[in-house]
Amino acid sequence: MRTLRRLGLLAALWGLAWGALQVHARLLDAVPPMSIPLARAVKRVATGFDNVVADGYFLAFIHHFGGSLRERRKVRQAAPVLELITDLDPHFEGAYVLGTLALGDAGQLEAADALWHKAVAANNRRWQLPYQAGMTMFLFGDQPDQYLRAARWFGRAASLPGAPPEARFMEGRMYQVTERRALAIALWRDIYLHDPRPTSRDVAARTLQAWGVPLPKTPRQR
Repeated sequence: MRTLRRLGLLAALWGLAWGALQVHARLLDAVPPMSIPLARAVKRVATGFDNVVADGYFLAFIHHFGGSLRERRKVRQAAPVLELITDLDPHFEGAYVLGTLALGDAGQLEAADALWHKAVAANNRRWQLPYQAGMTMFLFGDQPDQYLRAARWFGRAASLPGAPPEARFMEGRMYQVTERRALAIALWRDIYLHDPRPTSRDVAARTLQAWGVPLPKTPRQR
């Protein structure tokens, strides 16, 4: 009986998740964030099934986000929904990736950055997450401090095992556009000396030469 009751409560939560976001889709900003239940309240009901309930809210969010894209309007009040989903399942990478995309598109970069901090804290050995965080700040940002945050995210990604050379490349570009000259030069020198791709080394060489910085000697030239 307890199992049946719990399944019934889970089905009810799925229905509530879907209904709440359907209302959000129709009324946009008219619906306050408090219409989304607190994670601790949901957890009391969904003990042992937190990730299942998170999936239900995420499916409802995807439906809402897809409708917003079709109708060419921005998602509103996504942050409390995404907070709930990732409280229920902190390792739900799809929710972080799609959620920060929706927040960035809505111009809510502070909320997107906060969600990425949560993602990286819960999955701190995954270079892909800080890399995606950097891309979010780069693609949706338009201020020097936002590009500086992007550089720091790319640098964090580059420090993790398995990170691709692109992470260092993007870190250098972000420091360059924020006019952090010393940091940018140090990174471009490192790319010129150690990046395995000739195209990246060529870009680094041209950048350093344009700034009047002598190219460092490679191990073969010494």
